[in-house]
Formats: sequence, structure tokens, C-alpha cells
Amino acid sequence: MGIELWTQGQPAVLVANPTAHSGKSADWIRHARALLDEARVSHRFVATEPDGATIDRVRELIDDEGARVLIYMGGDGTFAEVAKGILGSRHAAEVVIGMLPTGTANDQGKSFGLSAGPGALERNVAVVAAAATVSCDVGRLVIHRGIKELHRDLFFDSFSIGLGAASLATRNRDRERVGRIPGLGALYRDQLVYMGAVLQRFVESYVVDMKFDLDAVIDGTVHHFPGLLDVIVKNTRIFGGEWVFDPQAESDDGKFELVPIAGRRDLTAKLLGNLRHSPLGLEDLERLGVSHAPAVGGAKFELTVRSEGGILPAVQCDGEEIPAGDRFSIDVVPRALRLIVPRDHVDPSESERSGGQPAM
Repeated sequence: MGIELWTQGQPAVLVANPTAHSGKSADWIRHARALLDEARVSHRFVATEPDGATIDRVRELIDDEGARVLIYMGGDGTFAEVAKGILGSRHAAEVVIGMLPTGTANDQGKSFGLSAGPGALERNVAVVAAAATVSCDVGRLVIHRGIKELHRDLFFDSFSIGLGAASLATRNRDRERVGRIPGLGALYRDQLVYMGAVLQRFVESYVVDMKFDLDAVIDGTVHHFPGLLDVIVKNTRIFGGEWVFDPQAESDDGKFELVPIAGRRDLTAKLLGNLRHSPLGLEDLERLGVSHAPAVGGAKFELTVRSEGGILPAVQCDGEEIPAGDRFSIDVVPRALRLIVPRDHVDPSESERSGGQPAM
């Protein structure tokens, strides 16, 4: 029956930002809607709203208007807003997300075998219409600074402290500056801007001490990580659109991976050895004398950061800058979300358990 099994007589809802990508997204939305019509996916369109209001709009679509299939079109930020709206609704177990990734990194879509961009829309719409589904774990994050609780959030892709989050802040600053220069924004954009920001921060690390110490209690076991440049807590398989830190990671295993970046040599090893299409793997680099700090898996993380001079390192969650703190609690909520994915990414045993039907 495909998508009809989930829609329960209600049209699917396509959620996207028509003003993104300098207005090109409006054309992509029209194309996606035409493809959905061809695939006989009954749907309507709802535009994203500014300042996080998309989350409440998605909640209304589910609780007040009966929507049970939400299709996001955009980047990982749009995915996160739609997912938070679903989890904030009264019917989260009955709702499924379809994915039409067109953002910069697109970790969610790529982690499940989807390609990104307008050229991938035809295949991705076919995946949505077929409606094979998998479960996805969710991270529940609490940030403290001293005795004060500073921030609560959910994340679906990654949370990180240090160089990567600082690079994100630099990228956002550079993207704003580049956008003011006619013509340059068409050349210096997306992944190129981000990689330029990472390079800037990497060079800065030779001049400015960006390192911090991390004490981590992971599932009750204490770990000490001195002199880190970065630490990443990862859910889905792909990070930054191109890196795979743990090829064995699963979206529904109830565990996240903590990936420490222990200095510049370790960063170099991970950038080269974990790149999806790199001819060199981590084992090859180890034979060349370039070692790396391994990931540590777990379901519950208590992280405490200590840095020279009390300057707190930058923090990001699913590609968004969030307040920096000195203590972080992360709990994995297993199988909290359901995603539509290509059929070859569905574990047959899971399909048998769920019967391929939505939980009621």
C-alpha cells in the first residue's frame, strides 16, 4: 500500500522554506510537488516559519489537523524542526518523516542512503511514496553553567564542543559577509564556506590555545580526555556530509558514539581516514604511524569541560550554535522517531516486528 498505510486518509504535508538558496528553493518545491503528484502522494505545502516557530506549526498540523506524514525539504536544520514538532505532539508514535534533503551537509538523508539536492528529487520522492520505514534514536540534551541550567534541546544528528562548533560560528559569520558581495556568494558557499571556516580555526589553533579537558561518565564508566580540540557525540552515521566515524553505527541501537579529537594529528587522521571516499582508512594511517583516539559508545553521557582561564569552548547541536556550558547531560531516547528510507536500509527483522505499520 505504500504511503497510504501511514497517511490514514489525510494528505501528507511538505514542509520547506521557499526563500532558501536565494529563492531557488521555490522552484525546487514546485518540482517536488509535481513529482509527488505523479507518484500519487496526496499532499499539501506548508512553509517554514522563522525563529523556531516551525516546531509549533508542525505540532498543530499533527494534533489539530490530523497530519501523520511530514515530508521535510531542506537541510538538517529543517529536519530537526520538523522532528521536534513531531516529538512535541500527542501522536508522535503515529507519525513518520519523509526526507527530501537539499541542504549543505544533509547528514540525515545521506546516513540512510539518500542523495541530496534538486537532482535527487525524483528518486527521493519515489522513496517517500514506497514508505519503507526505520526507527531513529534521539538525543536529549541539558546544558549547565555552574549551578544554573542554561539550555535544553533535542538532537538527531550530532552535538559537539570545540573546534567544529567554533568553525560553525565562523562559517555563519563568513556566509553573512560573503552574501553582501555581489557574485561571490554563488562561488563561495555551502560546503566550501564551512571547509574554509574549519581551515581558519585549524590555523588559529597553532596560535591560540583552543584545547580543553573533558571528564566523561559514559554509562557509569569514567573517562578522562585531556587536551582535546573537539569532541563529537554522534547519532546517525555520516557527519558533516562526508565523514563516517563508526561504520557499524546504527540509527536504532539505543547508543550514540562519543568521538574525541585529541589534538591536530588526531584531527588529521580522522579527516583523512574517516572521509567517505578517501583511499586511505584509519588502519592505513596507523601503519604510517598516524594514530587516532577511538570512539566510545553509550546511552547516557555526563560531560564536564575544563579549560585554561575558564574560557568555555563553543557548542553546536545539529548544526546550530547553542549556549556554551561547563556540564552537559545527554540521554539517548531509543527508537523515538520513525523515518521513511530506501528499502535496502530497512532491517527485515524490524519490519517483521512492526508489521510495516504505524504504532497506534
